[in-house]
Formats: sequence, C-alpha cells, structure tokens
Amino acid sequence: MEWFYSITNFLIGACVASHAALICDRFDQANFWSPHSYCQICYTELGLLDEIPLISYLFLHGKCRYCHNPIPVKLPIIEAFGGFSFISLDLSQSNDLLTCIILFSILLAAICDFEVQEFHLVMILPAIFLAFIRLTSLSHYQLLDYLEFLPISLLLITFVWQHKLGSGDLIIYLVLVFFFSPHFANLVFLTGSVCLILYFCFQRKKYSTQKAVAFIPYLFLGLILQLPFN
Repeated sequence: MEWFYSITNFLIGACVASHAALICDRFDQANFWSPHSYCQICYTELGLLDEIPLISYLFLHGKCRYCHNPIPVKLPIIEAFGGFSFISLDLSQSNDLLTCIILFSILLAAICDFEVQEFHLVMILPAIFLAFIRLTSLSHYQLLDYLEFLPISLLLITFVWQHKLGSGDLIIYLVLVFFFSPHFANLVFLTGSVCLILYFCFQRKKYSTQKAVAFIPYLFLGLILQLPFN
C-alpha cells in the first residue's frame, strides 16, 4: 500500500503547487480574490476538467481548450515539483502537515524568484511563524549544531550586506535551520548550490555574468532531494 500513499501524496502536492502558481500569477492583480480560474490569453473561465494537475495538460496537448494557445510549460513543471515534494510525507502526522506549509511557502517564493528575481515577504510568513515557534529548540542544540549554524549564517549575512545575495535566501535558510535543523539546512543549501552549478555547466554559453540568478528555485529542489532523508 505504500505505493498508493506515494501516488496520493504526489497528486495532493501537484494540486498544492498548481494553487501556488495561481497565487503567484494573480498576486499583484485586482482579481486576486476571484474564485474562478481562466485562460491567461483568452480569459475564458476554465472548467474542472481543464484544471486537473498534469493530467489536463497532457490531455489537452499543452494547449487551451478554448483558444488553442499554448499553456505555459512552467505550469506542469511546477506541478511535478510540487508532487515530488510531498511523496515522502506522512500526512497523518502533525509534523508533516506543518512541513507541507513550509513547502508551500518556499514554493511560492521559488516561483516568484524564478520569474522576477524577488518575492513578497508575506508569501513565507507562515513558514517564518512556524520556524519562530520552534526557536525554543535552540536550547537543545549541541556544540556541533552551533558549529554548523553560526559560520554559514555569518557568511550569508555578509553576502546579503555586500548585495551578493538576496535577503530572501537568508530568511529561508533560517527557516530551515529552526524548523528542521542546522545540518539539514546546510545539506539543502549544498544540494541547491550543486544543482545551480550543474545548470551553469550546461548553460555556460548562454549565461551572462550581468544577469541576476534566481537561487530559491534551486533551494526548493535541494529541499525536495533532502527531505526523504530527513
């Protein structure tokens, strides 16, 4: 039955990710609170069969049912990443339900960071709140925890101060430290950094040193890859 729960979690994560993409698309628009989804090109209201994560995209061959314009390929990619992020969770456990909130908040930040290289702080306020609640865990830190936490924190603060890194990266690092552990947060940042380096290696001819790099999407990827081992 484990495979059944994995598939169920994947579908739940894909739905959550689809909603996150919708929030990011509408965040600064007047119709943010509109309950209806619609095509971004022809503005036709979408039906239920048009909104099934991944399945609708495949069934419609990546095109709007009404105007036949291409659906942005970023949508199924976001849904897939959201699905994979939920696979290892046990949604019957309260701690994993809180982890879902962390994932959703960081996914919101990752989508916006990828598109405009910034995000609104309100998007990760739930994650900050949960991390703040767990600040009491600092009293249980051992020396090794501080040795893993303090140097990286000081390094990130220095990069933010020198405008070499966005403050959002530092905030997300602190969220991961306080909600999970310093060791886990460092592994997430290490994995995300490796993924970014691999991207540069494959895109070295197209990459410009003058172009800002969205790092939070790679942090989210690092979080997906490390979460099953946490």
